Amino acid sequence: MSLQMTNKILIVDDEMDTCLALSIYLQSEGFTCSLAADGSMAMQMLLKERDFSVVLLDICMPQLDGITALKLLQEANCDAAVIMMSGQGSEELAVECMRNGAEDYISKPFSPEDILQRIERARLNRLARLDKLRLEQEKEDFILMLSHDMKNPLTAVIGSIDIVREGCLGAVNPEQKEYLLAAIDSCNEVVTMIDNLLDIRKFEAGKMQMIPQPYLATELLGKVTGQFARVARHDGIALSVNLSPDDDMIAVDRHSFNRILGNLLGNALKFTPEGGEITVSSAQVFGHDAHTLGIPPSVTIAPLFFTPGRFIRIAVSDTGNGIPEDELNHIFERFTQVAKKSGREKGGAGMGLAYCRLAVESFHGVIWAESRAEQGSDFIMLFPCE
Repeated sequence: MSLQMTNKILIVDDEMDTCLALSIYLQSEGFTCSLAADGSMAMQMLLKERDFSVVLLDICMPQLDGITALKLLQEANCDAAVIMMSGQGSEELAVECMRNGAEDYISKPFSPEDILQRIERARLNRLARLDKLRLEQEKEDFILMLSHDMKNPLTAVIGSIDIVREGCLGAVNPEQKEYLLAAIDSCNEVVTMIDNLLDIRKFEAGKMQMIPQPYLATELLGKVTGQFARVARHDGIALSVNLSPDDDMIAVDRHSFNRILGNLLGNALKFTPEGGEITVSSAQVFGHDAHTLGIPPSVTIAPLFFTPGRFIRIAVSDTGNGIPEDELNHIFERFTQVAKKSGREKGGAGMGLAYCRLAVESFHGVIWAESRAEQGSDFIMLFPCE
């Protein structure tokens, strides 16, 4: 349901003649006006009555000036649109007001027609802003629904299928086991998509909790790659590893790193045709050589990123159809999918690579993609070594 436009206006000015004249005019135009003689009184009224649509706030007032009152209103999440008024206006003052959350700025003396137009514009902007916040809340509610009302039943489905697959309810032949494993894989893929979506929202809200610890890169890579070996064999794809012999340590959250590599391997399996190959490789790179790795200009690199002496380069390479060059800079964005496919992909929501980028950057690393038409793609990560 759309929000309603309210007509309540609070006029805040220590010059009561100005307040009364403005109030009389606005009430003749159908508005309901309240008056406040200073910023402190205005704060009390606005925090008590939350249904004001617009505040006309004078800047120069005793006790609590308009700029300070504006900042306090922002901190209190007051949703009224604020139009600042000043008889000693300047461009710098107007910029400061807008920077602190004012909807508009007007210099005294002003014409009644001008203030009326600005009020109408501020009310419309406020309504659009509140509607956007409402949609954001609905999106958050939908994501919570995904977490609780979809993920939990899927987990129960996976458990039930696994009980049947293990023969606990009767004998199961090899062909039936294959179908049951395919059903489990499909359910796990949906769970992964839900997890990616939830965690991306946590990253964006600054609520994603990571516990980075030093791990042997070869240990992490070998374990996750081994988990995909059965799926690769089933799809007729050769999955191999070519890991650095050095005992390189990287500081990551283990669960999140497993998700990163799992997303990259899952994508490689989707877009590699039967008979193709996927390789997971790692190599040690020294600081002065990291500049030669061909990191695309579109990749965000933190200041002093190349300061550490050693890095580890991790790549997931496939022999699929490749990624069109004009899509390479966008594949790590949310809801983005590659247009050119292998014909055997299982679909997806375009969230896995977006999660990978956010997670890799949280570990002070970088990730990018390279591709060769009709030859395959490389997804490359660069992490500083501990």
